[in-house]
Amino acid sequence: MGSNSTEKCEAVSPSCPVEDTLYGYAPNLGGNAFYAFIFGICTLIQLYYVFRFWRLWKGFSILVLVGSLIECCGYVGRILLHKNPWDGAATSIQFLLLMVGPSFLAAALYMTLRTLVQYFGPEYSRIPARLWTWPFVTADLIGFVSQCAGGILSSMGDKNPGLASAGTGIMIAGVSFQAVVMAIAGILATDFALRMRRRQRDSVFRKLPKDFKIFLVSLTTAFLVIFTRCIYRIPELAGGVGGHVMRQEAEFMIFDGCMIVISVLLLSVFHPGLYATATQTRAEHRYKPTELGDLENRYDSYNPEVERARY
Repeated sequence: MGSNSTEKCEAVSPSCPVEDTLYGYAPNLGGNAFYAFIFGICTLIQLYYVFRFWRLWKGFSILVLVGSLIECCGYVGRILLHKNPWDGAATSIQFLLLMVGPSFLAAALYMTLRTLVQYFGPEYSRIPARLWTWPFVTADLIGFVSQCAGGILSSMGDKNPGLASAGTGIMIAGVSFQAVVMAIAGILATDFALRMRRRQRDSVFRKLPKDFKIFLVSLTTAFLVIFTRCIYRIPELAGGVGGHVMRQEAEFMIFDGCMIVISVLLLSVFHPGLYATATQTRAEHRYKPTELGDLENRYDSYNPEVERARY
């Protein structure tokens, strides 16, 4: 990350300018503290949800909790870098944490896919309902492990440039794989919605309760912003550790930080336990409608206030 003349730098000084650090700047204190605060609050909210919705949505809540906590710790690392941009431990920790945190959020989104497919009707899906979650979660795990391994190797760059180069390549492969997996999930979900719409005489979405519509829109938005972040990370890493794109703080704060803040807020405010408990309940019974009337009856019977009171 630095030249031979800066290998022993421990703080900013005339001989150790901030421009020679990994990012070339001291991270903005206000922006990074704000992100850390948001992620910290969402971590506490998800901890509450873990216990409140333990029976139906514990997996989803735990994944978002872990993702939020990792992001919070990552931004705490950037706050430490504001105080000392030459802090090697803070640099490595925040770099790795902010690289892998969104993997848990993507996995949480995949956890909802099977439930939604079973709720709306597996007959509209090109793949069995059981394949809508774990193959994607497994693929996301592969991307997560790749990014972890690459990040660890990259952190050794000062001592072994060859390892840093290999680590960067592994991270690019990991985040690219994650983006491809998300794209496949998005295409299959879009195809599912279009097939369902073509086989119904009227818009299914229009018949849904308002609360459930809000949940679906928030879920879709969270998916899109996480996907946007993955796409941003590819050219950032392709430019090399300490490359031009990586040294642009404004771009990072928008296309990484802001995107993940939006996703975590959506997954916390519009948690499926609050807005989609009925879908899980009905999916567990594997109800499979074959007529439009069956769908209408199911949507009409959904009362969000009653469902929330039950759990």
